[in-house]
Amino acid sequence: MTRWTYRAWAVAAALSAAPAFAAPVLFEDNPFTGSAADPNDGLRTIFGGLERRLPAFDISADQFVFNPQVFGLGGGLHVVNAPAAALPDGGVNVVVLQSTDNDNNAGTPFNAGAAAALIAEAIEEDGAGFFIYHNSVLQVNRLVYSSNLNSATADLSILARITAPTGAQAIAELPSFGAGNFAVPEPASWALSLLGLGAAAGLRRRVCAIDAAPRLSGKSGSATSLDR
Repeated sequence: MTRWTYRAWAVAAALSAAPAFAAPVLFEDNPFTGSAADPNDGLRTIFGGLERRLPAFDISADQFVFNPQVFGLGGGLHVVNAPAAALPDGGVNVVVLQSTDNDNNAGTPFNAGAAAALIAEAIEEDGAGFFIYHNSVLQVNRLVYSSNLNSATADLSILARITAPTGAQAIAELPSFGAGNFAVPEPASWALSLLGLGAAAGLRRRVCAIDAAPRLSGKSGSATSLDR
């Protein structure tokens, strides 16, 4: 299946499954392409080389759509939106983390690694997944892929940052994210695929460009880490 064929049925399936969410942001490539991530080295790589900058994300109308083959999501998505203390110990692979601090110290940066550590403390089942958190330095909400939500050393790929709103307004939006904002398309009929091709043409103008930053990655704790 070519990339644009996949785009076609992905858009069609997403739109047909949830008509209220008509502005998909697609993620279809390996999230660690170009990184130094090694799942066997026992060290956390935090990769930001594929991060997209979204000028806005309308929670009432927008949707993150993931390629199930790339991300291994045959079992679908299971979403929870809660502070760290209320996270379940399993059964989820998408976390919207309402907590914005892990040590009661406002002077300590709360970044992707800190957010992932909070999630790993709660979840007891192995499995890859996604999380949204608020970065205290950048003052924006970010979407991150984790190779294992249960592991404190799992590799992370920062998929997107929502550049507006920022600060307190961005934090206030976290509880509003729901299951409808995340989708994994299922195989569609040819008719829906053709419909998706038309939608994909318009989508090409909407999908944000990849962050212009160099494709660098860093091990946790290193000076080159893109976990800011």
